[in-house]
Amino acid sequence: MSTPKGGSRLGTRFGPYELQSVIGVGGMGEVYRAYDTARERMVAIKLLRPEMAADHSFQERFRRESRVAARLQEPHVIPVHDFGEIDGVLYIDMRLVEGASLKDVLRAEGALPPARAVSILRQVAAALDAAHANGLVHRDIKPENVLLTPDDFAYLVDFGIAHGGGEASVTSTGLVVGSSAYMAPERFSGERGGPASDVYSLACLLYESLTGRAPFEAADVRQVWSAHMFAPPPRPSIMRRGVSRTFDDVVARGMAKQPHDRYPTAGELARAASAAAEGAPAAETVAPVTPPSTRQFSTVYPTPPPMPPMPAVAPPARRFSRGQVGLVAATVVMFTAALVLAAVLVFSGGDTGSPSPRIAAPPSSSSEAPSTSSASAVEGVSGTDSQGFVGHTARCDSGSTPAALIRTSLSLAIICETSDGDYYYRGERLRDGANREIQGAQRSGDGFVVTGSDGARYDVQPDQLTISSNGSVDSAEPALEYGSAQ
Repeated sequence: MSTPKGGSRLGTRFGPYELQSVIGVGGMGEVYRAYDTARERMVAIKLLRPEMAADHSFQERFRRESRVAARLQEPHVIPVHDFGEIDGVLYIDMRLVEGASLKDVLRAEGALPPARAVSILRQVAAALDAAHANGLVHRDIKPENVLLTPDDFAYLVDFGIAHGGGEASVTSTGLVVGSSAYMAPERFSGERGGPASDVYSLACLLYESLTGRAPFEAADVRQVWSAHMFAPPPRPSIMRRGVSRTFDDVVARGMAKQPHDRYPTAGELARAASAAAEGAPAAETVAPVTPPSTRQFSTVYPTPPPMPPMPAVAPPARRFSRGQVGLVAATVVMFTAALVLAAVLVFSGGDTGSPSPRIAAPPSSSSEAPSTSSASAVEGVSGTDSQGFVGHTARCDSGSTPAALIRTSLSLAIICETSDGDYYYRGERLRDGANREIQGAQRSGDGFVVTGSDGARYDVQPDQLTISSNGSVDSAEPALEYGSAQ
C-alpha cells in the first residue's frame, strides 16, 4: 500500500478498499468512505492514525474498539463488518451510514424540539445499556459520536476509547481520554470512570439537544473542567423557552457530581426524560447545591494558573467537602482556592449598604418559565415583555421602563429608568435565580455602568457583561442577546 506525500490516503488502495473521501477524523483514527472491491459494497473504514501507531496503548485501544463493536448486537450500535491489520495498519470496516451526526444537526438547526431530543436520547441509551451489560464503558459520549439517518434512526459510534474492567483513563502520554465538554467530574481526577460516567455524559448530550449549547462553555478548557467539577448543573428551561422545568430535574440528577447520585442506568435517564417530555414530574430530584461563599464573584471562572504536567499532587483534603475529595486527585491542583471561590456569582437583594446577606431568594414568579406564546417586547432579546425578562427577577418595577437588557449564558441583567430619569440595575444568576439590585446606574459608552456599596462594578455593554471588584475583572460574559431603548 502506498501513501502519498503528506500522509493523505485519499485515492489510494488499502488492501481491498478504495479510499474515496474522508468522513471524519477522531482522537485515534481517520474514517474514510471506501469501496470494498472484494465484497462490492460501500463501507466506512477507520484506520489508526499514523502518528499514534507507535504507541502500544493506542494500538490496544483500537483493537478493543474492533472487538467491542463486533460483539455488540444492539441495533443502535453501528454494525462492524470486519477488522484486523493490513500492512501494519490497524483498521475496522463498518456499515456506511448515510446521514449527519447529531452535532451537525444541532449546528444546522439549533436546539431540537423536546420530543425529538428524547427520541434520540432513548436510542443512544439503549446502545449504552447494551455496552454496560457487556462490562464496557464508552467514555466519549458526545453529539459527534451519534449518527442519524434521515429518519432519525440513531447509531452510537466510536468505541475506540471504550474500556473494560481494569484500564486507566489516562494514556501513557498523560492525555485524559474523552471530550472534556461532556466528561464526568470523577474523570478529571484520573479515575477510570464506570457506567455512571457515561450517564453523566448522556445528560450533557440531553442538555445540548434541548438548548443547542454544551452545558458549560468557556474560552479556556480549564474553566470547563472546573465547571464540571464544581458548578451546579445548568437548567435547560432557563436557557430555552418552551423547555419544561421537569427537564431541569432530569439534567440535575444525570449530571450529579457524585456517581451514586445519578440515574443507575442510561435507560432510566431516558425514561425520566420521556416523562419530562410528556409533562410528568421526574421521579426524583437532586437538592440544589448551596453556593460555598457570599463574596462577589461570577460563575465565569478567571483564567487559572498554568496547568502543571500530569499527574499532579492533590491539595490537602481539608480544602474541600467530603463529597469533593474524590474529585480532586490528579488534576485539581491546577485550580487554586480562588478558582473554587470564583465559581460563585452572588447577588444581594438590594444595595442599601447594610451587612445583610447578599444571597437573595427570588420571588415566586422567578421560578416560572416564560410562556412559549409570549412575544419579545424588546427587539433582539427573547423572552421579554414591556417590563423585562418574563418569569425572572431581572425586570423593572411598575412605573419604570427598560433602558437596556442583556442575556449571557450565565446571567440576565436589566437597566431600568424611573419616571424621574434615574437608572437602576437588576441582575439575576441563571442557575439558581439569585439576584441583585443597585441604584444609581450611569450611561457609559453604548451601555451602562453601576457600582455597588461593596465596590463591585457592573458594566452592561452591547457585547458583554463585565463584573469587576478590587480593581480586577471577575468575569466578562459575552452577550448572547442585547437590547436597548437608545
